[in-house]
Amino acid sequence: MKPIIGVTFSDDIQDDPSNNYIDAINQFGGIPRTLYPGISVDAFDGIDGLLLTGGGDIHPDNFGEPYHPTLKFVNEARDELEIPLCRKAIEDDLPVLGICRGIQVMSVAMGGNLYQDIHEEYRQDALIHTQVDNEDSRHEIEIKDSRLMEIVGKEIDEVNSSHHQAVNDRGAEFVVTARCRADGTIEAMENPSKRFVLGVQYHPERMLENPDFLEHRRKLFEAFIQAASE
Repeated sequence: MKPIIGVTFSDDIQDDPSNNYIDAINQFGGIPRTLYPGISVDAFDGIDGLLLTGGGDIHPDNFGEPYHPTLKFVNEARDELEIPLCRKAIEDDLPVLGICRGIQVMSVAMGGNLYQDIHEEYRQDALIHTQVDNEDSRHEIEIKDSRLMEIVGKEIDEVNSSHHQAVNDRGAEFVVTARCRADGTIEAMENPSKRFVLGVQYHPERMLENPDFLEHRRKLFEAFIQAASE
């Protein structure tokens, strides 16, 4: 049977097949189930994997820091949904894939914190990781020996970016498995003690522009769906 994948959003998108996250789950063998603030707790029963999607910034109250003036699209209701849900999924050894905001949720859920603004709190000379002219920025990442390297099969790969926050202190039991080659921003982390708990800062669901992007996207989602099938 196909695994049921809980996919988090800010509201009910009714499994819109045109959504890149929903499309990827469908394409690579899963059944998406949208999870959003206010949904019945019954919706969490029976999911085989959890996909934490991209979106607005996480409120810094969740990691004990003051509110930064550059924060965007903060949704406290979504924080209240995703952070405890992520924590429970990891504790229950449910496969979890975090994308962009999702890797940040994973870190915060397990006691880590974030750079609320990469240029102001990490490095002023950091790359532009946000969109430019409505297009994702692109850069190379360096991948360590890890589950991600096993999946992708490369030590160096190009990915896309659209974020202005990033993981600072990673959450408990996570190890950093990829960084941006140019500025050292954390681009992936994993919990090696679990079946599949992997977060990436980039957007594989939008890696559609060329054969290398499509391969990376396929391999990552296939590995996640396979883990949720076991």
